[in-house]
Amino acid sequence: MSENGTRQRIVVVGGGYAGALAAVRLAGRARGRARVTLVEPRTELVERLRLHQLATGQKVRGHDLARLTGRRVENLRARAVAVDPDRGALAVETNGKLTEVPFDQVVIAVGSRVALDAVPGVAEHAHSLSDPAAAIRLREALRELPESRRVAVCGGGFTGIEAASEVAAARPDLRVSLVSAGRLGGGLSQCGATELVSRLGRLGVELVEGEKVAAVEPGALAFGGGSEIAVDLTVWCGGFAAQPLMADSGLPVDPRGLLAVDSTLRSVAHDNVIGAGDAAAIPDFPNGARYRMTCQAGMPSGAHAADTALALLRGEEPKPFDFGYIHQPLSLGRRDGLVQWVDRADRPKEKVLVGRRAAIYKELLTRGAVPSIRWERRLPGAVRWPSAGCEAARLSSVAGSAG
Repeated sequence: MSENGTRQRIVVVGGGYAGALAAVRLAGRARGRARVTLVEPRTELVERLRLHQLATGQKVRGHDLARLTGRRVENLRARAVAVDPDRGALAVETNGKLTEVPFDQVVIAVGSRVALDAVPGVAEHAHSLSDPAAAIRLREALRELPESRRVAVCGGGFTGIEAASEVAAARPDLRVSLVSAGRLGGGLSQCGATELVSRLGRLGVELVEGEKVAAVEPGALAFGGGSEIAVDLTVWCGGFAAQPLMADSGLPVDPRGLLAVDSTLRSVAHDNVIGAGDAAAIPDFPNGARYRMTCQAGMPSGAHAADTALALLRGEEPKPFDFGYIHQPLSLGRRDGLVQWVDRADRPKEKVLVGRRAAIYKELLTRGAVPSIRWERRLPGAVRWPSAGCEAARLSSVAGSAG
């Protein structure tokens, strides 16, 4: 309760994996001491893990946010415009009209966006997997593309690898090129990198490594060294950027524009502002591992952000976010996959899981993300995750392990 005996007002901004989980955990564990509002313009949770499937014509199930988060959470369909922690006010826009939502605490979990402005021509001449609408536009473009045409997927990270694999598996009649500025699979073990290259080769994916894209042009990719290749369709998976809400609000941010937070996920300048998921510049973990923009770390960060808010509600000192990695799972189409096992510090072990079993493993993890929000709603506090420093870690839910 607040000092005057009324319920505290806790607002969660962003209805993705981290935000939705934070909202249900808060509403369930606060036990009537807080009113929890989830601010999100979309009516459905966007499963970014499945946008490459949507782009290749597969049916992807929708999840209504209001039903998913339950009656304890108030769902407000609006876009957050500005955060004023000193006044305890969140400015939101609904159908062109600006209003304010008061708060005692705010959890910022707005996620990240595809960096469409990183290279000239990307916004004008490339497709992306930034949201369902973009994935559907890519789906239509792929449907209209005649056989033997070249599709260039730019970005050697997991998003690019999975997108290139999915396109190659769905349209084996196309030429699919995966363009990477560095060596593909650089974060994998030697065995993992070798398996990755081999399995992409089986799908017919051409690898263009060590080439940094300088510009996306109509019908071509221009590289930094002066060369270029002809392409018929470009898919940009060249990394993520911060949402503008934090910087636009004048909150302290890191050089990337992410909310600057301490180890408890509180803003470094405002105790009533908490960050979660890809929106926060989460400090390195005690074992030296860095937070990666994955569901594997994002959902636990949302749960911990809720725990930090609850500690502050009780007048307690929040605990640091303690998280350890387990794996780096990759889908390579629907029938193949690669799971790189890692230690808690995210360092690759030599052992990998590949093939059909790896594809099933990754699919089970992906399927578990949304149900884990339901489990948390029904059993508040149920979602747990591995510790950074203990191999005999706490029980990890499927949500905490999803990649």
